Amino acid sequence: MKRILITGGLGFIGTHSIEKWTSEGWEVVVIDNLSSHALPPEHPVCQKASTIILKDVLDTTWEELPHFDMILHLASPVGPVGVLKHSGRMAKVILDDIYWAIEGAKRNNCPLLFISTSEVYGYREHKTYLREEDDKVLRGEFTVRNEYAMGKLLAEIALSNNGKVDKSLKYQIIRPFNVTGEYQLPDGGFVLPRFAVQAIEGEDITVYYSGEQIRAFTWVKDIINGVFLTSEAPSHLWNQEWNIGNEINEKSILYLAEKVKTLSNSTSKIIHVDPKKIHGDLFAEAPEKIPNSNKIRKLLGWAPTKYVDDVIEEVLNFWRRALNKERI
Repeated sequence: MKRILITGGLGFIGTHSIEKWTSEGWEVVVIDNLSSHALPPEHPVCQKASTIILKDVLDTTWEELPHFDMILHLASPVGPVGVLKHSGRMAKVILDDIYWAIEGAKRNNCPLLFISTSEVYGYREHKTYLREEDDKVLRGEFTVRNEYAMGKLLAEIALSNNGKVDKSLKYQIIRPFNVTGEYQLPDGGFVLPRFAVQAIEGEDITVYYSGEQIRAFTWVKDIINGVFLTSEAPSHLWNQEWNIGNEINEKSILYLAEKVKTLSNSTSKIIHVDPKKIHGDLFAEAPEKIPNSNKIRKLLGWAPTKYVDDVIEEVLNFWRRALNKERI
């Protein structure tokens, strides 16, 4: 049986990755420091992993780990609110972790899948359907969000240059766009679970600013299926960057709020707020990021399977179940 290491495996994307790789017959080993986890280690989904190591990757030596046939590197600060506490040391966290993962890929002589972010594209004055080769634009003040984006971009560059020096290093760089679905928590600042919880509990649905911001929400399992496709790509399609996102799901934040209210039959009011008054002056709204996913569609045959209203319904159903018991 092949064995994969998933760093950050108890996080939102990580838990869905456990489900995917175990369903494909892999043994899964997880390392997670619980800094931004979605599910507790005892949750049935997490228990599908053969081993769960509750520590930071940098506190783990490769000598103490078994051999791996693949590494999926997810461990990272995440979320528009979740990243704020890492201000000033975000880049170090991201870079230290990617060098650790690169060392592991070399020691195990195995492929490395690196989950980057669509935020590497940076600022666009007008709506743009972003391609992998498009310019990465840093504009404005040095926000925590910029530190996160540039940290991820520098990690991509470090990984790419390692691959140019060491021809045996196989990697894929994945840039997911606006991932959402069940198991995602509102704590990190993720908008759909926040709206869902507010609507179900009858609280005001808090839309940041005008709500005209555009997002292209992509179902988490569609993202994971895309990541898995890159892991099975033919040899000539390795050591590349891949957008995974559903541009068909392009909607405004206000649309999202209104649809959540409608589908939940909620009595909540939709109100507009200044997020800096809630989260502090370090908060920065993300620039609009709409994917061009033609590359993974054409070369690997990826296609999304769930559209925005269906994803909203899934998230609402998840939180209805969770709130009937206790918060996860």
